[in-house]
Amino acid sequence: MRLFLLLWTTLLLSNFAFSQKTPSELPEDANAKYFEIPRESLYVHLNKSTYVLGDQIWFKGYAYDRKNRLPSLRTKNFNIELFNKEGKEVYSSLHLGEDGKTSGTIKIDSTWSSGNYYLRISTNWMNNFIEDDSYTQKIKIINQKIVKQDITQEIAYDFKLLPEGGHIVSGTDNTIGFKLINDRGYGVSFDEAYIVDQQNTKIISFRSNAFGMGKFTIQPDPEKKYEAIVKLKNGKEVRTTFPSIAPKGISMSINNLFDDSIVIELNTNPNTSKDIEQKEYYLLIRQNGESRKVAVSFLSNQYKKTIHIGRKELFEGVNIITLFKDKTPVLERLLFNSITKINTNEVLITSSKAEKDSLSFTIAIDKKKEIQYDMSISVLPEYTKAYEHDDNIISALMLKNHLKGFVENPKYYFTNVDREKSYDLDLLLITQGWSKYSWHNIFTYQPKIRYDFNYGITVKGKLQNTRDHDIDKIYLFPTKHSASKIIDLDSTRNSFVITDFYPEKNEIVKLSAIKSNGRFAKTGVYLQVQPNRFKKSFSATIPSKIDVNNIVLDDVDIPDYFFNSEIQKLDKVEISAVKKQENLSNIFIPDYVKKRSKEITEQDARSYPNVLDYISTKGFRVRYGSSENGNAVSTTPQGEVTIISTRLVSALGSNSPQVFLDGVLLSNYDILFNFRTEEVERIFIDRTGSITGLRGAGTIEIYTRKTPLGGYKTGSKVRSTVSKHKIKDGFEPKKEFYNPEYSSFSDPLFIDYGTIHWQPEITFNKKGKSTFKIPDTSLKNIKFFIEGIGSDGSLVSKVYTVRNVNAN
Repeated sequence: MRLFLLLWTTLLLSNFAFSQKTPSELPEDANAKYFEIPRESLYVHLNKSTYVLGDQIWFKGYAYDRKNRLPSLRTKNFNIELFNKEGKEVYSSLHLGEDGKTSGTIKIDSTWSSGNYYLRISTNWMNNFIEDDSYTQKIKIINQKIVKQDITQEIAYDFKLLPEGGHIVSGTDNTIGFKLINDRGYGVSFDEAYIVDQQNTKIISFRSNAFGMGKFTIQPDPEKKYEAIVKLKNGKEVRTTFPSIAPKGISMSINNLFDDSIVIELNTNPNTSKDIEQKEYYLLIRQNGESRKVAVSFLSNQYKKTIHIGRKELFEGVNIITLFKDKTPVLERLLFNSITKINTNEVLITSSKAEKDSLSFTIAIDKKKEIQYDMSISVLPEYTKAYEHDDNIISALMLKNHLKGFVENPKYYFTNVDREKSYDLDLLLITQGWSKYSWHNIFTYQPKIRYDFNYGITVKGKLQNTRDHDIDKIYLFPTKHSASKIIDLDSTRNSFVITDFYPEKNEIVKLSAIKSNGRFAKTGVYLQVQPNRFKKSFSATIPSKIDVNNIVLDDVDIPDYFFNSEIQKLDKVEISAVKKQENLSNIFIPDYVKKRSKEITEQDARSYPNVLDYISTKGFRVRYGSSENGNAVSTTPQGEVTIISTRLVSALGSNSPQVFLDGVLLSNYDILFNFRTEEVERIFIDRTGSITGLRGAGTIEIYTRKTPLGGYKTGSKVRSTVSKHKIKDGFEPKKEFYNPEYSSFSDPLFIDYGTIHWQPEITFNKKGKSTFKIPDTSLKNIKFFIEGIGSDGSLVSKVYTVRNVNAN
């Protein structure tokens, strides 16, 4: 705790020391440059906060564009790490994002001991900045048993007095924020405290809110010494000396409880009046790179300056208000301005019907205009002890990214908001001091892009065992998340680089070498995934909470029978507002191809073993080298492939069609030699070119499979021109949610720590409704924890308890 106080005092003094230096750049310009490179905030919704061995950690990550206040659609690569309480990484993975979101799962490892863990989500882009913009969520893991914790050591307390704006000035009104915390960093409430002078005379009395915070106003006498005395509920006292009192200066006090405006009071004394009159002061109100300037002038013998600022002139969310003298910051205060996009849409969940062992629920949202909502839902027993997250999506994206260090229960300030919670939030910001985006960094450091905004992974390749130096390109076959592409070869090194690539972990990727004449050639290929990710160390900033009123915790023992050995897999979730999920093989196929193309079946593969067999039945003559067998395919081991249209073409036109393989135009057809039909997903033939707009001898578009026709088979022969490689360090494959099969839904352990359902994706129809299923546990009531974001940046965080229509 002494170290914490020393660090806080050093930070505060460093701000004051900096205020004595005059920068060369205007503050508003320096601030704009500091945030010129776009920044993002992250939030991860976990299905629970406490997990037992046998559980899976299911999560949904959200990325938020701070500048535009919208989902961060650029974010593709999400890094997920899990650390134990010592800060040691026990798990790390890369997840693919789309439209500013990602989702996945982490299996609880049997080697992870019981205790607190920290899940961190970040992006490589965040490493460009001094401030840590990653997001961390604390969880608890129970590995078989947690032994009763009997805390007998003495609890230490610390009482801080924190002047609003940063200074205490004698002979004028000063607002002093305060906070009482224990040695774990959590607030401790009290009902009685006071300030006394050296004669032990009570000057002022005060009490705290539930978090041990509050404020009072005092006009200190520089000739007196003051002390704060706090009476704890257990009868103990905590004493703290009063901060230093400056004989000259300006103090700040802000009233943030009016509906239409805020009122800022700047107070001073006669000793300071002559020094500040007619001097250039101004308030700079900023958020990220935007700022607004309000001129401030002190008249002769004016000891109080009152400034009214309309809320429309403020930014939504956290505002940083700094008083400047010329270019030097003097005072600073954080202030929260209400957000119109918070919880503006009512979300309703209703139980519609029971079906066998499942329940069907309808979720409805009051949709506005063309706003699309992206949500995740955790479904748990009504009295669960396994969902005790301090954060929600609102507190994570709107509050925490502006603050330094730990904030206790931030979601409290954004749940069922009323005047009391708004007041408590203002107390929190008073006691936070200056912003984590310090003026020292803003004036002296210019962020530069040293780490890319990762789009996929980078793979470096090198050709091996090749005698042919006529290779100048590499053909990459499509994968589950990447289209095919032709890659230039560095002929001097026989190497190439694949960028913007999204292979899954352990996915097989296929490549072929291309000669300068367009033919495919056999060659060995060595691939290496580049670790284009900078890993940061981790230091836990989330303390372990102690309940001072009940410091003896009960045993938690997970018996062997809690889970059955078999796994229960739910029926595939049916969303009434969503089309049938499309096969991954089709994601890169244009719509006009899907509608008019031939989908290859197993019967087609048996009837036409080679794709040229099929093409030859559609009005084209196929030739190999100098041999021609009508519609038959030559069995010559090597040879040039030609495809000729039987349709009359103008004398000036080519009689060969344009052939595309996975969207790439082939310069010749050699790759189709021994190209098996079973490797084709769809084939589209436009003999006249009227559909594709490519006139002449027509167009043939071939799209290969991502998974084998009829499933994976062993012993299949690989074409000589194709090399296959397993990517070990790719993106984590997405898994469909499934639940362990619990031995009993009525078991108290299930009521406390069980999982009913996790729904990472909800898509609404035009009426703002969607339907999904969950298993029927026969519990009387079920609780739904909903987090989400709209396409307009609106944020949704709701908790609902719904009665089970099929309860016992």
